[in-house]
Formats: sequence, structure tokens, C-alpha cells
Amino acid sequence: MAAIRLDAVFKQFPSGLLVCALLVASGLVWAVMFFGPLAHLSRLAGGASPFDIRPMGYSHDEAYAFCSAIGEQGRRYYANRELLLDTFYPPLYAISRGLALWWLTMPGRLRDAPVPLSWRYVLIAVPIIMASLDVVENGCIARMLRTWPILSHDLVQVSSLATRMKMIVGVLTELLMAVLAILWLARRT
Repeated sequence: MAAIRLDAVFKQFPSGLLVCALLVASGLVWAVMFFGPLAHLSRLAGGASPFDIRPMGYSHDEAYAFCSAIGEQGRRYYANRELLLDTFYPPLYAISRGLALWWLTMPGRLRDAPVPLSWRYVLIAVPIIMASLDVVENGCIARMLRTWPILSHDLVQVSSLATRMKMIVGVLTELLMAVLAILWLARRT
């Protein structure tokens, strides 16, 4: 039996197949949330977007109006369906995007030499920050739903800031991946 050298295995980690599978899984979870619970909550609110997908954030009055519009059943649904599903998305997002960025910056992808390790760490920190902001946002939303009808102004501000920052860092992550993927594809051709 041939011995497998660990350094050879880790030089190839992560594999392109693993990266693609994780990106697809992340996309599927997002699609299920967006077209499932988030769409349902929007219908309950008469077309108003749930907190998770408001890139401009929301005021205390907007948060109060949304929680009121979805009613008791909608608040339970938000807490027990959407937020439960959204506990899986942030870590899956961070892992899938982090490994994709790591893979794209491996030796031979963008250039013969590896991208400096310090730059690679900065790149993979971006999706981790996005996922962390999503977790903060989810915690704030859960608390708003739990303490309803009392809605703390400070809690809404923190939640809204986390939502806005999550959106910005998420766009940055996707742009970084797109630019690096384009550079990699251009180098291959």
C-alpha cells in the first residue's frame, strides 16, 4: 500500500470539486430561504421586505410596522422557520466563499507563485466577517420577535446596522470572487 504524503494532500486542498459543491450548497440554502420563508413573510407583511433582505436597513418605526403586519403567527414563523434555516447559512457561506477564495489564490491559479499568505488571510476574512454580521443580525431579529411588542430602539439600530454591513461585505465577497475567477479563467485561456 502506497503511503499518502500529507503535504501533497494539503497542497491540493481544497479541491475544485469540493469548492463547487459547497458553493452550490450555499446557493441552494439561500434560494430556499429567499423563495420560501422570506417570500412568505413578505406576503404576510403586504409586500414589505423582511429584515434580512433590507440593504438600506430599517428604522424603529419600520421594524415595528413589519412585526405588527406579520402578526403573531408570522412572528412565530420568522423565529421558527426563517431564523432556524438561517442558522445554517452563515457558516456555509463563510466556508464556501473562504475556500473558494483560498482555491483561487493557490499557486498556479492567478500566477505561478502563490499569492502572499497575508493577502490570502485577508481575503478569507471577508466572508467570515459577512457571516459574523449575519449571526449578529439573526440574534437581534430573534430578540425583537421574542420581546414583541416591546421593541428596543437600540436593538433595532444594532440589527439594522448589522443588516446594512452584512449586505456591503457580502457584495464585496462576491465581487472579490468574481474578479479572481475572471483573472483565473483569463490565465487559463
